[in-house]
Amino acid sequence: MRLDFKALWIDDQPKHVQSFAEGIQRKLAGLGFQLDVIPVSSLSGVDDAVGQHIHDDGVDLVLVDFDLGLGTGAGGETALSKVRERFPYKDVVFYSADDRDKLRKMAYESGLEGIYFSTRLSLVDDTLRVIEKTLHKVMDIDHMRGVVMAATSDIDFVVEKSLLAVYARLDDQGKLDFTARIITTIRQKLARWGVELEKAEKRKTLEAVLKLKHLCSATDRLDLLLDTLGNWTADGSSQLEKAKVYKDDVVPRRNKLAHVTLRVVDGRRVLSGSEGSMTADDMKQLRCDLIEHRLNFTDIAVLVDVQFD
Repeated sequence: MRLDFKALWIDDQPKHVQSFAEGIQRKLAGLGFQLDVIPVSSLSGVDDAVGQHIHDDGVDLVLVDFDLGLGTGAGGETALSKVRERFPYKDVVFYSADDRDKLRKMAYESGLEGIYFSTRLSLVDDTLRVIEKTLHKVMDIDHMRGVVMAATSDIDFVVEKSLLAVYARLDDQGKLDFTARIITTIRQKLARWGVELEKAEKRKTLEAVLKLKHLCSATDRLDLLLDTLGNWTADGSSQLEKAKVYKDDVVPRRNKLAHVTLRVVDGRRVLSGSEGSMTADDMKQLRCDLIEHRLNFTDIAVLVDVQFD
């Protein structure tokens, strides 16, 4: 899930779509999400709008007008069947002017499931309820942490590109001055960090140092733990060896995620950045590896007698 909620909207009356979409967006904004509508006027234009890959289209919801002008004489039942065939696992809102029961009966007789029904009069409220139902599944704090990290990574990417674009427009002296400003800022930061480190050192406790997360990074802490474990455990300790694999293999992949943005490459959605791309399969493997390594670090915590609150 992203901060944008993408809806494929199949209706041959774009003005109506825009009006309904504005009503949904006003209410959806209160939940911290942005409605992104892909308007399509006919079924034949769906693949051109979202691509051929069913699972990589990024669509969260499909809305279909029963009175869609198909141009082939086909009715709403055909439209609904084709949409369900094209999107077998998506929530679909099927709506008409005023006959919700007719649509429900049509879907039942066609053996179609996972369909929501609405009328134009109640379409905004009905669609919002479907969206809220979908969002409720992923709006736990831990999942939202991932959403926020993805969004901030996108912003970081734009900021860096914008800085480079501004720099490119400067003359030679301007470029020197621009770079000097950044270097001065970094030096001032290093000076402040030096003062902070001295204060932490005077307290003579590890807790005081570890609170300086901007100085003692996650990698620094992992290195310290591995070095200590190396002195405590026998050579070839399985927990230690696995932890080293985590540092050398998993951490670089995790760090890459902080510098990638969502892109569509050859019709497939990938996470792309200056250090390369990560596909859905790459993410699956990373999740599997993280599960394994989380268990290993839990074993290490037991080994060193960690008392979790």
